[in-house]
Order: sequence, then structure tokens, then C-alpha cells
Amino acid sequence: MLVVLGLGIALAASWLLVRRPWLAPWAVVFLFGTTAELRLRISDSFGVAKDALVVLLLGVTVLAVLQGRTSLAARLPPLSVGFPLTVLVGLYLLDLGGDHGGGWVFGTRLLLEPLLLLFTGLVTPRPEAALRHLVHAMTAFLAAEAVLAWIQQAVGPDALVYQWGYAFGSQVRLSSGGTLRSPGSFEESFSLAAFAVLGACLALTVASRRQAVVLWISVAAVLGATQVRTAVLQLAVLAIVVLLRQGKTRAAAVGVVGAAAGAVLAAGVYLVSATVPGGPVRPLLFTLNGRFDAWGVAYQGISSLVRGNGVGALGAGSTRAEAGLVSAAPAYDPNRESAALFAGDPSFLDSSWAQVLSDVGLVGVVALLAVVVAYAGWLSEPARRDDGAAWLGLAVLAVSVVDWISRTTLGSYPTGFMTFYLLGLATGAALTVGQDRVRLPSKEART
Repeated sequence: MLVVLGLGIALAASWLLVRRPWLAPWAVVFLFGTTAELRLRISDSFGVAKDALVVLLLGVTVLAVLQGRTSLAARLPPLSVGFPLTVLVGLYLLDLGGDHGGGWVFGTRLLLEPLLLLFTGLVTPRPEAALRHLVHAMTAFLAAEAVLAWIQQAVGPDALVYQWGYAFGSQVRLSSGGTLRSPGSFEESFSLAAFAVLGACLALTVASRRQAVVLWISVAAVLGATQVRTAVLQLAVLAIVVLLRQGKTRAAAVGVVGAAAGAVLAAGVYLVSATVPGGPVRPLLFTLNGRFDAWGVAYQGISSLVRGNGVGALGAGSTRAEAGLVSAAPAYDPNRESAALFAGDPSFLDSSWAQVLSDVGLVGVVALLAVVVAYAGWLSEPARRDDGAAWLGLAVLAVSVVDWISRTTLGSYPTGFMTFYLLGLATGAALTVGQDRVRLPSKEART
């Protein structure tokens, strides 16, 4: 019965998206944001739903191109973006340091699927309408997540494990001070915080005033319940983006230096944590909570620096290959102690930059940096026209560069998937010519 119901919903959604592809953001936001909970409560097989949605969105987009409902030529990235991106993808496909094994399959998939979402966002018919629906969906979703996160705070970690069935070390995590980091409907608190930062990007650029108020309240509530330090740094980066938009380049430069100095001071003097549970507490400046050790695993000698250790040999690709196509959802098991991954474990690189270095070597890291810089240049022209969608794309790029420092892989689910889709939609809307465009109110109206 459940299979028949699911099939019926999937067919209805497919028909609706073929007719109105600009409604896809509702499916993206709510499926990506609730898959972890659905896997735990209903079936592990719900993990495949995200892959099915990517294939569906790609099919809908290709059909729209063939029907002439959207222009492919007008949305494709310029050579300055396409060339380094092709180099990065080519390195993953060639896998010079590996053997095209199971780790390569999953590691490459975690790169290609988000890029397919970037493409579908770029080429979506009426991207300006799709972006409006994305703002609506994110506003409703983050508000619900904020409420859920504080319900989880009220319930407490013991009840979340023994009554709600969450796994300690996955959904249920504690800060260095022993307080709960709420996961919401996600598999971990860090993904919920990253979603909230994307909501902040929307609030600063394309959301209406009412939506922005709801988004900011939700963002503050979520970040208060998750206590993720990276998110605070990302908000500082967003403040610098706002200064750049206002033409205050000198103030933005001072902000960059100040934020960097403040982060170092806080990490070295005020913030302390333990690399492993129960271990010695040390200043984060000298350990970054063990991340220096974790990132160092990516370097296995000069050959790994040049060509990498092989795609999926370490990090996310290796763990996904071990789990298989349908991995078991993290859940409380009374017969087994929860196992967590920490610094020094070869499957815990905990950085997209380190992951790319391990997968394909230094050339891949340089190619990724080139993609970011060139993509920002691509958006600079509509940004100079004070186009809200273009500034959204720049904001997403800026927070992504920071997020990738502590994000396991570019294709981390759900944040990496959502980020690339949002970036594609923002770019597509910025490139769209017409009166029905997503813009911030004029500067005069905001003052």
C-alpha cells in the first residue's frame, strides 16, 4: 500500500513539474530537508528519493529545452567558468590516482549530482518565478525547523535518543559546553545551520520585507539552537557582501581583516574544545577542534599532492562505498554503542578542499578556486545593475567558500545539493531579460 501511494505521489509530482517546472523548489526544499527524518521513520529507501528527484528535474529541464520553453544557449556559463569546471570534472572521471572502484563511483556521483542541479537551476523555464517559489518554500520551511529545533531543546538529549530514536553522535550532538545542538529534521545540526545560512542569503537579497523578517527570526532561532561556529563566520562574510553591494569597498576590506583577526583571537583565547569525547581540552587555534589532523590525512606524499590519492579513496566516497546504495539511517541501537568519526580517521576529512585534494590533487583544488572566481566575475555585470538575484548568487558563493572549509564534500547532502541548485536558480534569474525579474526594492525605498 505504501509503495502504491508513493508511486502515485511521484507520478502526480512528475506531471505537475512537467507542466510547471518553476514549482520544483517546493519539492527540492522539503524533500532535501526531510529525507533524513523520513529514512528514520519510514524506510531507509527514502535516501534514493533525492537521486530520483535529481533525475526528474534533469529530465524536465531537457524536455523544456527541446520544447523551446527555455533557452540553453543564453544560460550556459562562459568559457572562463566552463573550462576550469571541465578540468575538475575531467580529473574526477579520469581518477589518475585511483582505480575506478566503488569509492570512485560514489565520490564522482557526489560531484556530478550537485552540478546537474546547478544546470537545472540555470536552465529552468522562468527562473525568476522559480526563485520566488524558492523564497516562499524556504520561509515556511525554516520557520517550521526553528520551532522543531527548540522543541528538541526543551525535550533534551536523553529523550531524543531513548524516546525519539535518534543516534547519539549523529542527530544528537553536544557542544563543548555540554549543551544540545538541535538537528531539526536533518541528520545533523550542522546541515540545519547551513540551511539557515542559505535562508539568510535569501533574506538579504531577494526576499520581500515580510519574508525577510520571518527568515531572520527563523535564522536566529535555528543558529541559537544549533550553536555552529562556522555559521557565525558565514554571517560575517554576508555582512561584507552587503558592504560591497553598497559600494563600501574600503569598509569591506577592513571587515575582511577584522573578521579574520577576530576569528583567530577567539579561536586562540576564548574557544576551547576536545578532539575526542573526554579528551584533553585545548585552544581551537592550535587544533581547530582536531581539523588540522583530519585535513592532514589528505596529504599522503608528493604523489598524492600531484595526482591525489584517488577519487573516494579517503573521505566521503569511501564511507558511502562501504554503506552501499541504500545506507541505513542513523538510529538509536540499544545493543551497540554509537561510533563517531574524529580527527585522524581516514574517512573523516571534514573539508571539501581537503577532499578535492585527496581525490584529484592540487590541480583540482586550483580548478575549484578558478571556478569560484570566474563565476563571481560572471555575476558581476548583473550585480552592477543592483540585481537582487545576482547578489544572491554572489552571497551563496561567498558562504560556500567558507562552508567548504568544514563541509565533508562539495556534494554534502542536503546542503551541497541545495546550494548548487540555489546558485543555478539565482544565476538563471539574473541572466533573464524582462520586466518580471526578482529585484530588491530600490535603495531609496529601503531608506
